[in-house]
Amino acid sequence: MSQANALKSGGSNKWKETLRPRLRLKLPHFDNSELIKGYSTTLIGRCMNPQKQDVKSLIFIFPRIWNMENRVTGADLDLGRFQFDFDEEEDIIEVLKMEPFHFDSWMVSLVRWQTEFDPLYPSEITFWVRGLDLPLQVWAELTLHTVGNGSGEVKAVDIDGGQVQVGVNGIKPLHFETTLEIQGEQCPLLYSHRVERDRIRRREVKTESRALSYKGVVKSSASDAGRFKHEERRADYKGTGKMVESRDEQGQRQTENRG
Repeated sequence: MSQANALKSGGSNKWKETLRPRLRLKLPHFDNSELIKGYSTTLIGRCMNPQKQDVKSLIFIFPRIWNMENRVTGADLDLGRFQFDFDEEEDIIEVLKMEPFHFDSWMVSLVRWQTEFDPLYPSEITFWVRGLDLPLQVWAELTLHTVGNGSGEVKAVDIDGGQVQVGVNGIKPLHFETTLEIQGEQCPLLYSHRVERDRIRRREVKTESRALSYKGVVKSSASDAGRFKHEERRADYKGTGKMVESRDEQGQRQTENRG
């Protein structure tokens, strides 16, 4: 049965819900220039995994990490998004120097507010990308710019450090390896942020091992303390320098005396 026939014959409500036209509203024109100007010192952000990241905790912690808790105000925009309103432009510049950001072991997109209607906005994360094993004969700004363009939008090039600052779409998968074609030859490159990622993972595993070791020590100490108290209760000192004997010990002593 076709969808049209299903509707004519009073078919299931599922088909009717699917074909129901979406409500469209037209906003009358008005002067919002002052409204836009009011957001000139605002950063807007998005949690890349809102199911694992607590936005309210992020809003509380980030200004303290920045040492700006008295100069910035945060707000939860729902759906994993949030904003920070700053008093001074200089503070925004200092914060953006700390990119990229992460919280609860997941990345965070934090950018300047723009008049953007994309439902996935914001999604940009800024990285410094360095190509490993880059041949010296092509070590030039054009080469680094080409490598950066393969990852996202190039923002800056550091020719001395052999790295390029790139704004990538955090929703799309990151590329950690690529092949650079140089005069018909294939040159494999390994992006350095993969090395950094592996280093962070090793550090997290090491931290987790330390936490488990600490839990083991605490548990062992608690068991030893319980055993010590149990033995102490069995000994049960009464008076100075005299211990009350248990029934088994008394019986054994009496047997020895009889013998």
